[in-house]
Amino acid sequence: MDTKLFSDRSVWTMIHGIVLGGGALMALAAALFALRAMRATDAPHGAAQQQSRYLAWLVVFAAVALWLTVFIGMLVSFPAYRATPPEGLTDLSQYPRSLLQSNAGTQWLHAFAMEIKEHVPWIAAMLATAVAFVAARSRSKLLTDLRLNRMATTLLAICFALASIVGVLGIFINKVAPLE
Repeated sequence: MDTKLFSDRSVWTMIHGIVLGGGALMALAAALFALRAMRATDAPHGAAQQQSRYLAWLVVFAAVALWLTVFIGMLVSFPAYRATPPEGLTDLSQYPRSLLQSNAGTQWLHAFAMEIKEHVPWIAAMLATAVAFVAARSRSKLLTDLRLNRMATTLLAICFALASIVGVLGIFINKVAPLE
C-alpha cells in the first residue's frame, strides 16, 4: 500500500493552481488597486517615478505568473487529465476526464468547465502581457494619462475576472476528479 501523502501529480496541481494561479490573482488584484490608488497623484516627480516602476514590476510579475500557470497546466496537468484508461477498467479515479464523463451529473465539468480552462487562460495571459509591455514602456504615463490608466485598469480587470472564473472551475473539477 502506498502511504505517500502527496503524489507528483497532486503537487504539480497545487503549484499550478495555488502557487502560480493564486499568485497571479493576488498580483492582478494588487496592480488593479495600485492603478486606482496611485492615479494622477500629486507626488513629487521622483516618488511618482518610483511608484510607476513598482507598478510596472507588479504587472510584469502578474503576466509571468499567468504564463507559467498556463504552461504548467498545458504541459503537466492537462496530459494527466486527458489520459485514457485501459479497456475494461472500472476504477477511474486515476483518469479524471473519464471519471467526469462517466457520471451524468459531472459531464458538464468536462464539456463546459474543462473547455473554458483550456482556452480562456491564454486570453488572460495575453492581455496581462500587453499591459505589462505598456507599463514597462510608458511607466510614468500609466499613472498620469487618464485614458492609458483606464485602458490598463480595464484590461487587468478582465484578466482578473477570467483568471478567477477559470480558478473556480478548476476547483470544481479538482474536487470531483482530482489528479492523484
